[in-house]
Parts: sequence; structure tokens; C-alpha cells
Amino acid sequence: MNLSFLDRFKGSSFFQLPEIEPQPEKVEELIEKIAQFVVKHGMEIPAIFTIETSKPLAYLGAQMGTFYLSAFFPLLPGNLGFDALGLLRERANLDKMIERIEELREEKEAKEKEIKEKLARE
Repeated sequence: MNLSFLDRFKGSSFFQLPEIEPQPEKVEELIEKIAQFVVKHGMEIPAIFTIETSKPLAYLGAQMGTFYLSAFFPLLPGNLGFDALGLLRERANLDKMIERIEELREEKEAKEKEIKEKLARE
């Protein structure tokens, strides 16, 4: 019995796409990682500006990314690519990301102010 090339791979996990909708805990984890990275590198204002301006097209971008980039996602660890695109599909996630970046920026500024005041007293 000769099987065609594609029949041999039927049922293989290589051709099965993972769940595109990320779990809520994955969304929070991604938001936290992105916000930490942005604040660590002092890119709060450009990041917030970029997120705000891309909000109207985020869903469309996620759909296009799913179509064009899904072939490369198996190269990424876990479901990182699909989780990131799932994050973009919801406007509320972008709002959460902006809020988290602003919170971390305020914490960073408060720590810097505290250090400056401590040094000024000495």
C-alpha cells in the first residue's frame, strides 16, 4: 500500500496549528515581559506612542501575521508567536500593556527620586 507524501504526515503535530487564543495567564505574562523590557531600556514614550497609533490596525495586523508568519512559528519556543498575535487581537490587551508600562515607569521614577533625595541628604 503506497501512501502519498501528505498522507504520511496526516495526524503529525507538524501540520497542526496550536491554539491561537492565548490563555489569560499567558497574556498577563506577555504584557509583564514586554512592559519590563520597555521600561528597562527607557523606551516608555515611544512604546506607548506606537501602541496607541497601532491600536486601530492591531486586529488586522494579527490576522495578517497569522497568515504570513505562521510558517516560522515552530522555530520559536513554545507557542510564543501565536501568543503574541493573540495578544494583539484584543484592544483591551493593548490598553493593559500601556497601563502596565505607565505603572512601571512611575515606580522607576519614584525609586530614582528616592535615591536622589538620599544622596542629597548625605
